[in-house]
Amino acid sequence: MRGSLKRFRGNVLSNGITYRLAREDDLSVMRVIQSTALRHLIVTREGKDPSAMPITDEPSSEMRHVIRTAPKLAWLAIEDGRPIGFSVGFVRGELWFLSDLFVLPEAHGKGVGGELLQRCLAGGLERGARIRSVLSSGDPGAQALYIRAGMVPRFAMFGIEGPAQGLGDLPPLRASLKKTITQASLSKTWIRRLGDLDEMIWGRRRDGEHRFWLGESGLTCIAIADASGGLLAYAYYSSAASRAPWDREPRRIGPVAARSARLQLALLRAIGDSVDGEAAGTVEFRIPGINMTALSALLGAGFRIDHVGQFMASRTFGRFDRYIPSGGTLL
Repeated sequence: MRGSLKRFRGNVLSNGITYRLAREDDLSVMRVIQSTALRHLIVTREGKDPSAMPITDEPSSEMRHVIRTAPKLAWLAIEDGRPIGFSVGFVRGELWFLSDLFVLPEAHGKGVGGELLQRCLAGGLERGARIRSVLSSGDPGAQALYIRAGMVPRFAMFGIEGPAQGLGDLPPLRASLKKTITQASLSKTWIRRLGDLDEMIWGRRRDGEHRFWLGESGLTCIAIADASGGLLAYAYYSSAASRAPWDREPRRIGPVAARSARLQLALLRAIGDSVDGEAAGTVEFRIPGINMTALSALLGAGFRIDHVGQFMASRTFGRFDRYIPSGGTLL
């Protein structure tokens, strides 16, 4: 791979298609490509109504965050002056994660997806990444592409959704535990504490993401600490007070990380108690298939599986049996 990096420099022409590094001012067109590709997927593969995925040009704040933190891992494919696909990814420690890879349906079969993947991966390898990973859709073609790039399925990732009031059906909080739940803030002390827990559960720190979630996204983070002040668990969730688009429904829960799998349920129940006034709304999660504590509890509380993807990686890492991702872009 390293020996082939030179062909990825600048605006290189491949099969009549130009590739260049993506910029923040490309975010609107990247969003159109993403929503168009997702709409095609859910209609043709899953049989859903097209209205379930409206096409939008609203820039993704998560993509903006990724481009800002890893500008050389974001690529745009252009054919006849028209953007037709993009890839974005990031590196945290030895981990490279492919945040997004989308190609317009009419551009399939031209090798665009493979080229975009290789360019993003090359940037990750240059930064010292040794683990490759992606949260794939259920599309066999996409999974085959990732397998050829050295990533294999590790476990299913379930998209779960349901009424917010269903969180109230989870086991009630013990009074002693309830007293230890506090709300995190955007401070150096909290960022350090959250990062310390990440090192155990996620295998590496990602302080920049915590600043993004607590700051730009306006998500709420609650946490449980032990007697010495060390964090035992944390959980993020969106609400009407979050910044757009996180103030809309369905509300998002994640990431959630806990030293003990059962502590996930305690924080999910606490979130349910805090959003009781929004009981008519819906919430959504991405639950790893190996996180049976959260998966079985949520299904038992009446939540339903909306879709199933695959978490794929070149080798295993982290403790996903006690982790709920933020989503497909930032994991």
